[in-house]
Amino acid sequence: MFLHNPPCPDSNASDCEAAPPAHHWTSIPGDALDWASCVLGAITVVRDASCGRAKSKVWELVCADSTRFFLKISSSKASYTREAHAYRFAVPVLGPGRAPRLQAADPDQLALLLTAAPGIPVTATTLNMSDLIKVHRQAGWLLRALHDALTTSGKAGVDALAEVRARTDSVGEHLADAGDLLTDAEQDTVLQLARNLPHLEACPAAYVHGDAQERNLLWDGPSDCAALLDFERARPALAVDDFVHLAIGPWMQQPRLRKVFFTGYGRELTGPERQVLPALAAVNAVNALVWGTRHQDAEAIEQAHRTLKLLSTGARP
Repeated sequence: MFLHNPPCPDSNASDCEAAPPAHHWTSIPGDALDWASCVLGAITVVRDASCGRAKSKVWELVCADSTRFFLKISSSKASYTREAHAYRFAVPVLGPGRAPRLQAADPDQLALLLTAAPGIPVTATTLNMSDLIKVHRQAGWLLRALHDALTTSGKAGVDALAEVRARTDSVGEHLADAGDLLTDAEQDTVLQLARNLPHLEACPAAYVHGDAQERNLLWDGPSDCAALLDFERARPALAVDDFVHLAIGPWMQQPRLRKVFFTGYGRELTGPERQVLPALAAVNAVNALVWGTRHQDAEAIEQAHRTLKLLSTGARP
């Protein structure tokens, strides 16, 4: 496995395999495909695998021997650095087949070359409840393993007081961004719940995934195994951050999924985590509302309002 750029001569040299015809990769920036060809050998198929978000730049590459890889161009230097670090020092704790593996990395192009983990995204298929239970139980186990990697990831710990200050100060900014998109009642709900943010100081630290939700989970039916994707937001933070998307999504709709998740995770929420999770969910809903409005995503807008309504009636994730 390459963890850094392998030495590669000019892309026209004989020991760099020929890439597909130009029209297959015109959307790939710079020399990223030539670089990938130097690492992998002959690439016969290139498919756009971006998730639809404006900053998503991912391509599936199929080699001559039918092995599959993914080429990802990070949206920023910070995202590249976080994700490359995660793949090198934290992701291996998840075990074989439980996440992609880093095949090569090019900091100049912000490019990551990743193996293909088995399975399909949970949101891209319809799973029965039995399989969903397995997914969420294993998601709990996977996130706990990742969270426990904080001590081996080569990063410093988490400044809990700084987390409290930063997040408390940001509430006003988020509400200002939302403006008239929020009703007065919704604003009051967010402000009331935000009073619990000081409890963040007592929440356990962890090496978080940063975007733990069903779209970043794979399910492989034949092996009954789940896997994690997309580590560009992975970092030392607070464990409760990885529960927010799941809490306001599938867990609200199917509470039994929450129960099996924490069975897999190995513990329930701590008292401080129970206090702050509704506040984090409210702030997340505000951000989702702003994003959904800017991108004309009716589903995101509807879910944001639904979450805030549930929180205002006393429902707790």
